Amino acid sequence: MDGQTSLADVWYWIMALLLWLYVFTDGFDLGVGILCLLEKGEARQSVMIETIEGVWHANQTWLVMLGGVLFGAFPLVYGTVLAALYLPAGFLLFALMARGIGIEYRAEVEGSKGFWTKTFGWGSVAVTVAHGILLGAILQGMPFDGLRYLGGMWDWFSPFVILVCATLLCLYPMFAAAWLVLKTEGEVQDAARLWGLRFGSGAVGCLVLLVGCIALDGHLGHLVGRPGQGGLGPLFILLLVVAVLNAALYFRALGKGWERRPLLYCAVMLLFVFLAFGVNLFPLIVPPAVTAASAASPPEMLRIMLYVVGGMLPVVLFYNAYQYRVFRGKAVPENEA
Repeated sequence: MDGQTSLADVWYWIMALLLWLYVFTDGFDLGVGILCLLEKGEARQSVMIETIEGVWHANQTWLVMLGGVLFGAFPLVYGTVLAALYLPAGFLLFALMARGIGIEYRAEVEGSKGFWTKTFGWGSVAVTVAHGILLGAILQGMPFDGLRYLGGMWDWFSPFVILVCATLLCLYPMFAAAWLVLKTEGEVQDAARLWGLRFGSGAVGCLVLLVGCIALDGHLGHLVGRPGQGGLGPLFILLLVVAVLNAALYFRALGKGWERRPLLYCAVMLLFVFLAFGVNLFPLIVPPAVTAASAASPPEMLRIMLYVVGGMLPVVLFYNAYQYRVFRGKAVPENEA
């Protein structure tokens, strides 16, 4: 049991790392789609989408790896939680398809690209909402009796889940604005700085509301290491303070006209938000009672997966790094290319 517990703990943090990589990289992809709905000029929309056309497929590899790890290392979570949340999970799949169709068809169509731009944009909104529902539903807790889900079809719907969705709808465009500041110039870059200030303020505001909700609701105490209690744990507060400081540096970098630092501060901010929740939730993988050890595969399977994933992870990292290197540089309007 000790071996399984320690291996399960390792996989808990591997999955957290993959989730962070996916949320950050696909976050700015999705954010670009959301920002395209705010930009009315088709030429500027084309520049914005061009910044992600070469890398968005690579970013999706983290979702594939995350699904594989969840299936292999934590089959209880994969088999029961996703089944309990089949409505938002199904919605996510359709939204991912709509988003992909929008960006791919837009590149091929002649004449006006408005319909496919909106398909890409609203598909990105839908994926973001689905992310918020799935994440919020798991974080707020799901009642299980062994392998049997005790809740109803709509029990995931709550004000907390709505607030998580709102947070992501601000956070992803915040990431996208930082990405566009790095990858564009001129009017698009100027617009991105303004979007970064607006959506960054919204993301920080939603995060503050989220923390306030957790502090006041004793049922959410497991998120801060205080099961059944209100208030916030000191470690949770410390990690969130560091995250907020990085958000402040993000705003400063936008104001100073720096190009690389806003995206870096976004990545570090998200890392400390993940640490705040991950450290306090550990060893819970599905609150309030399912731990990593209880949901994990047998030790032999976990060891085999360490060799398999340990071999694949450097390959995926190299593939992603290569994609970013190939498509480095600024995106420019077609008539200037």
